[in-house]
Amino acid sequence: MARSIEAEGLLCRHIMLLFLFKRSFFVIPTFLGVTFLTFTIIYFIPGGPFDGEREMPSEIRQKLNERYGLDQSLGVQYCRYIRNVFKGDLGPSYKYTDWDVSELIQSKASVSFELGIYSMLFALFVGISAGVICSRFPGKWLDFLLGIISTLGMCLPAFVVGPFLLYIFALKHRIFAVAGWDHWHQKVLPILTIGILYASYIARLTKSALLRILEQPYIMAARARGLGEWRIFFVHALRNALQPVVAYMGPALANVISGAIVTETIFQIPGLGRLFIQAIGSRDHMLILGIVNFYALTVIICNMIADCIQAWLDPKIRLQ
Repeated sequence: MARSIEAEGLLCRHIMLLFLFKRSFFVIPTFLGVTFLTFTIIYFIPGGPFDGEREMPSEIRQKLNERYGLDQSLGVQYCRYIRNVFKGDLGPSYKYTDWDVSELIQSKASVSFELGIYSMLFALFVGISAGVICSRFPGKWLDFLLGIISTLGMCLPAFVVGPFLLYIFALKHRIFAVAGWDHWHQKVLPILTIGILYASYIARLTKSALLRILEQPYIMAARARGLGEWRIFFVHALRNALQPVVAYMGPALANVISGAIVTETIFQIPGLGRLFIQAIGSRDHMLILGIVNFYALTVIICNMIADCIQAWLDPKIRLQ
């Protein structure tokens, strides 16, 4: 009996490793595709990193282009860039002198990651709790109220929610700070601005999944065996209901980290979003490429983690 259990566990580990290998097989082609598309768009956009308000002499412009290899063809520039990327070198910044792109991203990424993780933790707690409450009291006034709130949360964008929270809680009542990211009272409003949207989606996903699962035959069989209602709900129903939430969490977390540009701009947060806007404004092509590649890698890794959690929750996914 012990040998059979050990063999079954070994087989599950092998299947999981095969599942991870199949998922990781698409990482490099996806990354190269995103990099090439971004590089091509930047290459054909009019203007360059050395175009400013003052006219630069053509000789100096030519020397700068030769120094950074911008006078070469698209294929040569892209191959050189990819070769350096796989060595861990994202190139120099054209506007931030004495700074490499990797150093700039590293100095700002921690803030964006912190904002994203805190926002998703808030969204998970609030969204799953609201979904559970709505599924336990379907058609009641509490379900109706939370449904209205979640619908508003999905409809209102960050550039509406952020200024509204700023006006109510920072300018009018002075409970939280207006801008910054150094102390906890500066972090609450940005986290709420992002977390409300994703909490609304998670609440609706959790509610619909729970209502569907609670009508499944195995739930009725568990009730027939005399299991407690709370045990059936939290052990048998909620675990399966979290699968669509996990599937949503992968791209959602990546979108929070890579798409918090509006929130970081509203609250003056020194993260990657603001750095990306500044790089576009100054036409710092290398910095734009580096941030886009970092975002692409973040999306790929978050989706892989979500796939692995889904496979752990549902063995049928591992066997596909």
